[in-house]
Formats: sequence, C-alpha cells, structure tokens
Amino acid sequence: MTLNDQYLRMANLANQPARTAKTYTTKSAQQRTVTAKAATRGITGFSAKHIYHLINQDKFPAPVKIGRASLWRLSEINSWLDSHAEQTNDMTGA
Repeated sequence: MTLNDQYLRMANLANQPARTAKTYTTKSAQQRTVTAKAATRGITGFSAKHIYHLINQDKFPAPVKIGRASLWRLSEINSWLDSHAEQTNDMTGA
C-alpha cells in the first residue's frame, strides 16, 4: 500500500485560542500543571465550530474517519481554498 495523499487534523485547519498555564491540586494532594499554549492560526482561518457548520451545509470537504480520528485530505482542502480564491477574485474584478 502506498500513501499518495497527505492528511490534516482539525488543529491544522482551525484557529486555536491561546491557553494559559494552570496549576491545580488533585484529590490526593498532588500538584498538576497544564502547560501554556500559544494561539495558532489554521490554514482556513476559521474556528473548528465554523468548519463543522460549513461541513453540515456541504460547503466544506467532509472528513475521512479513521477510527475516532477525523482527517481531511490535503488535496481536497487545497481545491476548496483555490475555488474560494477564484470566487474572491471574480468578485473583486481581478
């Protein structure tokens, strides 16, 4: 089997908000720290919620399900981005 396409996860597609570091104490009195995470901008510039909204309206490529993972084919995302770039150019007259 050869892999001809690359796959993306939602973290690659959607914007991810910043997350501050948090320290909390468990019931057994252990200290746990959740590390900070900087905000990232996904390929689409949309939130995950908006991407799923577009999928439900058949305006965005549906994911491929592999087990519990939802993955998107890079080729489909590139085609979708190209089609929207053409629509924007048509509207601006470029």
